[in-house]
Amino acid sequence: MPDQAFDADAVLKLLKKAKASGKELPFAFGLAGKPEDCGLMIDLRKPGKVLRGDLKRAPGIKKSCFGTLRVEENEVLLQPEKPLKGIVKQLKKKFMKEGMVKFKPVLVGPDGGVIDEDSLPDDDDDTAGTSPEISPAEENTPDAGAAAALKTRIAAAAEAVKALGNPDLAGKLAPEIKASVKLLGQGDLDACAARLDRLEAALAKLGGQPKPPPADPAQSEQAAKLGKLLTAQAAKLKALPPEQAAPLAEQARTIAASLKSGALPEAAEGLKALIKAIEAPAETDQPAMDPMEIWQAAKEGVDRGVSGLQDALKSQNHPVLAQIADAGLAGVTDGNQTALMKALFEMKSATGDARKKAAQALLAQIAAYLKFLKDDPVIAMVEDNPFGVKAPVKTPLTNALRQMAEIAKAA
Repeated sequence: MPDQAFDADAVLKLLKKAKASGKELPFAFGLAGKPEDCGLMIDLRKPGKVLRGDLKRAPGIKKSCFGTLRVEENEVLLQPEKPLKGIVKQLKKKFMKEGMVKFKPVLVGPDGGVIDEDSLPDDDDDTAGTSPEISPAEENTPDAGAAAALKTRIAAAAEAVKALGNPDLAGKLAPEIKASVKLLGQGDLDACAARLDRLEAALAKLGGQPKPPPADPAQSEQAAKLGKLLTAQAAKLKALPPEQAAPLAEQARTIAASLKSGALPEAAEGLKALIKAIEAPAETDQPAMDPMEIWQAAKEGVDRGVSGLQDALKSQNHPVLAQIADAGLAGVTDGNQTALMKALFEMKSATGDARKKAAQALLAQIAAYLKFLKDDPVIAMVEDNPFGVKAPVKTPLTNALRQMAEIAKAA
């Protein structure tokens, strides 16, 4: 008898249909106490809200949401009306249990950007996908990026408390950690940041206490500083008009993702560009950020990783990646980089109707580059290289291209 909340045969059939057609399908998801009990309903005609009503009647479902999904390659891109924390983790395990391991659930926002569900606040009630609705402007706020930065600071503070080696002091400071976690879960980012400021100040005074040093003290200190700086910039973004804040919020989320992955140079470069854009005077006929600057910042971060791979390849004889050792990333872009830069320069210098035409040309090149990043096997080899060198390419460049597309569309 099919699972009332997750009919594996029906789900698999519709995922394959979505992949073949490229069309969006309505869905509803139900969060359960255990991943194997979660629910997923997909339909060709029923609206997601109706599916959610059916799903809520299934036993074991605690929270629910609805929206649309599409399938690209084997990625199931879920775009709910209101993101629900736990959707990706539970569906991964459910897909594995049902023998659907080739499908990978991915949570995305209205702009198509990937959302890190760990940065979402915990919900205390089953209100996902119901009124009041969240406006597109609210969906593009920088809260997700700021929350991720605060989460990184909480984790660092927790490790510092454990490392004190003094049970009495740890017992006194532990409630501060719990309070910070609670404030973050409630979405009160300003109060959480203030609480962490006090906690970090207290830990700084205890610096003389004997404790084992972290694996990389300099890196940990830099990550904490960048996290605090990102939180401060995220607060400034809230005061900007929605149309100006939207592309900057996406940049903040990208920076938060870099911090979480340990890519500190990329996070630092991103912060420089973000601060420059926030502090620049608003202009009525120009976008908040220059697409050229967005691309150059992302490209510089990627080039640093590829440069590390080039060094590792100097003494190796690798037939597929040899071209990267000689020419870097430009050696495998099949002209995409040259065409994109040409379109960027033309849009930068164009005005009036010519700018609109240049923006359309840029959008075409962005689409071509996105397809290249998605399909090219050499890019995958760069990221999953056999030398253990971190060289992220797809995520930073895809995020930058999507930001650039939003600006080009508004031109």
